[in-house]
Amino acid sequence: MVSIITGVQLPRVISRIFLCLLSSVASHAWMGSSNLRPNSIGVNYGQVANNLPSVQQAVTLVRSTTIGKIKLYDANATILRAFANTNIQVTVGIANDHISSLTNPTSARSWINDNVSPYLPATQITTICVGNEVLTAADQSLLSQLLPAMENLHSALVSSNLQSQVKITTPQSLALLSNSFPPSAGAFNPTIAQSFIKPLLGFLSRTNSSLMVNAYPYFAYRRDPHNISLAYSLFLPNTGVNDPNTGILYSNLFSAQIDAVYSAMAKLNVTDVEVGVSETGWPSVGDPDEVGVSVQNAMTYNQNLIYYIVTNPGTPLRPRRPINTFIFALFNENLKPGPTSERNFGLYQPDGSAVYEVQELAKPSTSPPSNNGSSSGGSGSGAGRYPPPNNGSSSGSNSSSGGSGSAGGYSPSNGSSAGGYAPPNNASSSGRNNSSGGSGSGAGGYPPYNNGSSSGSNSSSGSSGMGAVGGGNQTRIWCVAKPGTDRSLLAGAITYACGVADCSAIQSGGSCFYPNELVSHASYAFNSYYQRHGRNYWNCDFQNNAIVTFTNPSESSAHCFIKVHSWQLSNHLLWWMHLSSKLTHSEKQHQF
Repeated sequence: MVSIITGVQLPRVISRIFLCLLSSVASHAWMGSSNLRPNSIGVNYGQVANNLPSVQQAVTLVRSTTIGKIKLYDANATILRAFANTNIQVTVGIANDHISSLTNPTSARSWINDNVSPYLPATQITTICVGNEVLTAADQSLLSQLLPAMENLHSALVSSNLQSQVKITTPQSLALLSNSFPPSAGAFNPTIAQSFIKPLLGFLSRTNSSLMVNAYPYFAYRRDPHNISLAYSLFLPNTGVNDPNTGILYSNLFSAQIDAVYSAMAKLNVTDVEVGVSETGWPSVGDPDEVGVSVQNAMTYNQNLIYYIVTNPGTPLRPRRPINTFIFALFNENLKPGPTSERNFGLYQPDGSAVYEVQELAKPSTSPPSNNGSSSGGSGSGAGRYPPPNNGSSSGSNSSSGGSGSAGGYSPSNGSSAGGYAPPNNASSSGRNNSSGGSGSGAGGYPPYNNGSSSGSNSSSGSSGMGAVGGGNQTRIWCVAKPGTDRSLLAGAITYACGVADCSAIQSGGSCFYPNELVSHASYAFNSYYQRHGRNYWNCDFQNNAIVTFTNPSESSAHCFIKVHSWQLSNHLLWWMHLSSKLTHSEKQHQF
């Protein structure tokens, strides 16, 4: 039976508090497979449809985005071969009705030999998911078969010396919890906690694997929209929900759900197993009675989720620990049973067009925008939705014209294929049904404005990330956030800049974390990107949210940015006037 856990009335807390909660100076080691990329976003590649693109088209689409991991519900040989030599990590699945046969060790070895070994190392298979929501399934016989099947598969991996490269786990529903609110009170269903869940966690601990859960804030919100804030469910600014037992103020439902699982494991004295998310998402279309369903809400959730994952704040109970996460799903699948929302969780339509623009999926481009205008905006219509194989990014390419913005790539200038950064207003209300439960806490906020995942140091000749252009007799120029820019636009721009520049200094505990202000962090991120990528005019635009200035906006020897004042706009205008006089006609077309 699905446990419906609801939220509480939101406390009146200053909304900025939740921003601080998402950043932590604590640092912990990743406990999962050593070759996982937990900070890259994963996507479920389902096949319950009769109109999906060819496998090669799907692979090409995935490679044109920032998706780093794909999760399958089987071990489809065609798909596994297609992902060979793509640098995309692959999780394979085993259906519930195949678990029984794997309780036989010989069958388990045959399964590994047939479905894993032949594809390695070209296809980067990292994980095997055994079953789906087995511990809450109607077929009770599966409960006693699950762990023996997992142990046999692991033994087969050991026999092939693959146990360090490939991990065994099992995705479970949040209905596994008998209580999830507040998160500190999280507890597993007592009828199966000791007999099935604790032995399973022991196996995951011994094999250095993680517990995967299907965590859908949408379901919790849909069941109790009066007590659970939509903003809290979508990672949008809100007042937060306090856990009275710990004093922790939760700023989004996603992290509250995960911490409820951590609390439940702690009650079984298990503290060394990480929690990953095998499925999460938000539907874009639903029936009239499905609360919370809309294109805007789906776009907002997935955009902010990706930002949350790649910036790696962790959760309040596990700060700075990566959350291995897979969005559901790659495509809308037209044969899935149930309400309309079940067929509309996809990021893409079967023809390859984006259901909505998710800026964080667009591969960054460091090149100036091309003059053909072919990758301009939106999902569009017509031919050319799938970019050509191995295209890397869409800069200067006409292959993605009319196609999805995320497939087409992104450049930080106004000529980019991106439609914009800002999370949309969430004015709609109506959504999907699934057996996974949910923590019922309410409230939320944007993830922190930092990203520790980018590598390398600032390439400018000035000192630290806030160095000015050049040295000696060269002009000293900085790129900063434009005064008066809408704050909601800056958050996405920071995401882009920190994805390819070094923003470690503005992480919590970093030398430029203070002043802890969005504009200051944006200025640091923009300038770090600008200095790193050649200080070209197209490197300081960010959808017209950035300017160049000749006035040093840094404070102290740490070169941290303070607020940029309106009078500095004159420097920007003078700069562009100076630059415009030196540009060719073709170059002028790309200034703004």
